[in-house]
Amino acid sequence: MKKSKVTIYDIARELKVAPSTISRAISNSDLISDDVKEKVRAKAIEMGYNSRKFRVNKEGTIAIVVPEINNFFYNRILSSIQQKIDNKYLVSIFCSFNSVKTEKAIVSKLDPAQVCCLVITQSMDAKDSSHIANAEKKGIHVIMLNRVDYEYECPKFVIDNYMDSYLLTNHLVGSNYRRIAFAAKHFDCPIYKERIQAYKDVLAANNIPFNQNYIIYSELTNEDINEVVMRFLNLRPRPDAFILPGFTAALQAISIMKVYNISIPNEMAIVSFDEDPECKYSSPAITGIERPLVEIGNKIGELIFSICSNKSYDKNLINVFKSNLVIRGSSLRLDYK
Repeated sequence: MKKSKVTIYDIARELKVAPSTISRAISNSDLISDDVKEKVRAKAIEMGYNSRKFRVNKEGTIAIVVPEINNFFYNRILSSIQQKIDNKYLVSIFCSFNSVKTEKAIVSKLDPAQVCCLVITQSMDAKDSSHIANAEKKGIHVIMLNRVDYEYECPKFVIDNYMDSYLLTNHLVGSNYRRIAFAAKHFDCPIYKERIQAYKDVLAANNIPFNQNYIIYSELTNEDINEVVMRFLNLRPRPDAFILPGFTAALQAISIMKVYNISIPNEMAIVSFDEDPECKYSSPAITGIERPLVEIGNKIGELIFSICSNKSYDKNLINVFKSNLVIRGSSLRLDYK
């Protein structure tokens, strides 16, 4: 049965006030206090009330919060969103630097009179979404990207992280690498939980014993990637393949292998979860995961249009995007069949 449309009478019944109070609050009447207006707006949003008069956001600004700015993944998606909305809305980009404290400070300062929609990738150390819920109660619509809270009800755009890891690990096993090391950024991050589970599943399916020493958790900044790679190299038996989170880490690992005269890919394979354009120009070129970043940005842009046009949308939407494995010289043993 089709769900009936929410009316001001439904909201009035929930808040135990007169329908006229709801109508005046939604119309931003001076006869209603700001406190009552906020309660009415929060309840209206919660119940899915939809009306042309009900528009908290007047300016149509889109706030986007990402954990990193100097990252091809986010740069390409942001560019695609910007092109899709075609400058019809002002886009404000904020960086949390992977700090939930900074993320909360940014979200708390968003002005619901200006911001129509918040697109957010949660920081690595985020434990809950209470600060995001507070923003939504004020009338800011929420879209989650990449690192998401599946317990929170809002549209979500995510990568199939399990399959990405499965593709990389399965490729390495199929190329006869058996001592595969995995560098992960955060032990409690859902993305890395999914990636590591796929890694373990591929090993188990091929009767390769799992070695806990072959997983190292680190922030993998430019400063500490050298230490992580050296820890792997000093293990006995030494790994014969590295799965790294991004192009920069993979490029640094290749440089270290050259210093120690370790042949790539014959003695050591190196693969990356990111498929930056530069991957094809390194020596050797780096195997990586190619993601549909333009498509993701376009889909988010389309949803932003619906939201800012005050159209109804599916808050339970979970859009999962598939990736492609691009095999290059860093893991391609030409003599292996």
